[in-house]
Amino acid sequence: MSNVRLARLDDSQAIHLILQETWGESLLFDVFADHISSPEHQVFVAVEFGEVIGFLSAFLVSNPTSRWEIDLVIVRSTSQGKGIGTSLIQEALTYGSHLEARQAKASIRMDNYASQRAFSKAGFTTDDRVGNVFVWDPLACKSTTNVPETVHFVPVDTLTYRGLWIEGFVESQLPRKEQHNMIRAARNSIFHEDRLNAGVFIPDSLKHTIAPDLLTTATNFGQYHRWEYAFK
Repeated sequence: MSNVRLARLDDSQAIHLILQETWGESLLFDVFADHISSPEHQVFVAVEFGEVIGFLSAFLVSNPTSRWEIDLVIVRSTSQGKGIGTSLIQEALTYGSHLEARQAKASIRMDNYASQRAFSKAGFTTDDRVGNVFVWDPLACKSTTNVPETVHFVPVDTLTYRGLWIEGFVESQLPRKEQHNMIRAARNSIFHEDRLNAGVFIPDSLKHTIAPDLLTTATNFGQYHRWEYAFK
């Protein structure tokens, strides 16, 4: 029988091993230490017979509206199919409900059926709108400092990478010249802040509104659905 609890510092090595086994990635130990000591970030672990068999990380995003973002949910392959992922999500939602967030969100790859089932059982829904995550590498360049009020640069430190999310970019329907300015500003920002990349979620239905050369200079990280949960 497994139980879910808040992660402790001595869980770091177990989480690191799960990441390596599952994705071949390493844990950013300093980010993990920050997350478990910050009220606006949190990591939860599922434990069975004293062994960590899965974990979830989440953090609060304040712009443009307050939301609880569930970033990673991983359960070891030998422990899958037991509802552990759903239990981790439910525990994260209980925590997030006390942060005055309006909603919880998660991006789930279209081919990740196990995560889709787990989030659905926890009460999340999706409109099935398909989108791609495009990311740009750092670039030292001259860039504008004037970011429209409808666009938000959200620095994100997760357990596996440091990046920047550009939110409101698609919805703002910026002229193409302004689109280039925003991406240049984001790339310049992550260069000076030593972040891995800057990313945008672009729905397939709106991809035609984005300057084609911006898309060809980005890396496409695959197709996702956005899942949402409304706090009562």
